[in-house]
Amino acid sequence: MDVLRRSQTTMHPGGLTVENLAGEHAPFNSRKIHAALTGLTNDPTVVHRVESLIVAQLAGFDVVATGTIESTVVETLEQLGYQNMAKNYRKRQHA
Repeated sequence: MDVLRRSQTTMHPGGLTVENLAGEHAPFNSRKIHAALTGLTNDPTVVHRVESLIVAQLAGFDVVATGTIESTVVETLEQLGYQNMAKNYRKRQHA
């Protein structure tokens, strides 16, 4: 995983900080994951289950790269047996 840890001075208050490819930092927004998953399925139970697992996996980090978030989403979907959703998520991220 491409996860980074930084000192408290570079983190956003309230939790996880996301570092994009340009090295810029922003607060983690789980609503983006929710929106991406909702775009893949109309089943709220699946969305909630997958979203909860992804957020739980990321919760232990201070700073995480966007690529790590994307990988975590894909791996979680695949581990839960949602291979088609994982494939479609990858396509949308690289479109």
